[in-house]
Amino acid sequence: MIQPSWNHSPVHLRFYFHEKYRGENATSNVVATLNRPNSTFGNIVVFDNPLRAGPESNSTPIGRAQGTAFRSAFAEESAMAAITLLFNEGEFNGSSISVIGLVDGSGSADRTVVGGSGRFRMAKGYVLTKIVNSTAASLVAQYDAYIWSSETP
Repeated sequence: MIQPSWNHSPVHLRFYFHEKYRGENATSNVVATLNRPNSTFGNIVVFDNPLRAGPESNSTPIGRAQGTAFRSAFAEESAMAAITLLFNEGEFNGSSISVIGLVDGSGSADRTVVGGSGRFRMAKGYVLTKIVNSTAASLVAQYDAYIWSSETP
């Protein structure tokens, strides 16, 4: 059996996750809730958010972030999220990475790349995120992905 080589440097991608969770055309919605007073514990959220080259809402679209988030902590705002990052522009058009891990109440996260497709087949790595803009109806987060895979140089 031939084993993939992981001896190369990771691909570093920086892009921006644009989420609209209120109003018309929301890209993120709560689909199940426990209806507990003063708590979001147990809520399940689904999303299909645009990925863009920059933090501006009119920056170049490069893909989609599709997945689910589960409010998984009693005492603090945090969620476990499973996300597929689908790229539909540029060098990685048609490729994806799958990411899983916790997001804390500040929006910061250090999550694990657990796989991928296309140029990211057999991917491993990590994604660091931080919120760069947040309002009552939306947020923008910067994603820095560091990806090793059997297909990338």
